[in-house]
Amino acid sequence: MHLAAPTSAGSVFGFMGSGGLALCLTALLIFGVIGRGKVKLNTFRAGLVALLAGSAYIAAGKIWASPQQVVEQGWTGLGVGGSGGPFGEIGIGAACALLLILMLVAPLNPVRSAALCLIAAFTWPSAGDGSIWAVPGQFVAALFMMVGA
Repeated sequence: MHLAAPTSAGSVFGFMGSGGLALCLTALLIFGVIGRGKVKLNTFRAGLVALLAGSAYIAAGKIWASPQQVVEQGWTGLGVGGSGGPFGEIGIGAACALLLILMLVAPLNPVRSAALCLIAAFTWPSAGDGSIWAVPGQFVAALFMMVGA
């Protein structure tokens, strides 16, 4: 059994894989938000780690895709991207803007920030590659490629 892939020599951390990266970021997020160890994530850092973790979930697929499916079903239930829901017709751009507004003005603690940013990590890429909302996901994907995930 080999613990490292043969092509891992070009990466700073060795071969991690998208599932391994998702696992590591999830552990950091959970234990950092709990904050009883050596690392305590503040509101901003919890949101940042959640955005990174959500992007890793998208790349990893498999079991990691479950939170994304829950978020997509929630938006569909609210009528986002469809022909009218309980709030009328809501486009995906409006949902993306709402998430940003909540990040900027809502009273957040680390747990709320992490949840909101995970939702954003799944929602923003669905706005399409030509939109401003795709930029954070594309940046994170490029960052992950640099570290070998």
